[in-house]
Amino acid sequence: MTNNKITKHSTFKRSVYTEIVINAPIEKVWRALTDFKQMPTWSKSLQKIEGDFRKNGQTVVHFMDNKGKVGIYKHELIHFDEGKLFGWSDPFILGITDNHKYQLEKISESQTKLIQSDEANGFATLFMGNFIMNFFLKSYTEFNQTLKNRIELKN
Repeated sequence: MTNNKITKHSTFKRSVYTEIVINAPIEKVWRALTDFKQMPTWSKSLQKIEGDFRKNGQTVVHFMDNKGKVGIYKHELIHFDEGKLFGWSDPFILGITDNHKYQLEKISESQTKLIQSDEANGFATLFMGNFIMNFFLKSYTEFNQTLKNRIELKN
């Protein structure tokens, strides 16, 4: 069962929510999720994060699109809780602001839920919102599954 979904909140606001249960302790999932040097070897979307990886830290995030082109974006980590959460909210295209989060929830000593969510806000969401959210849903679902496979195969 999956709770992955896109929600239209208003004309100018959409969100995407994805989750997956990983059969590993939360600490192990956090280590794999934040091992930015290894990330390009397994992730087709998020390639790496450089910079000050802490609350309000200034980072440079490298994302690969579905055509293999890497875009580089500056983000302040406004969401950060060591071992559990990181994310940002910045303008990224045509004045649309996103609110992207990677969040871990401990289910048990041997299971962790990874939640990857995002929001798109702004006038251009009226025209680009469905396209962007569908791209995010596909990309995040694939990222989550690939991370799960990587961690569980190493167990």
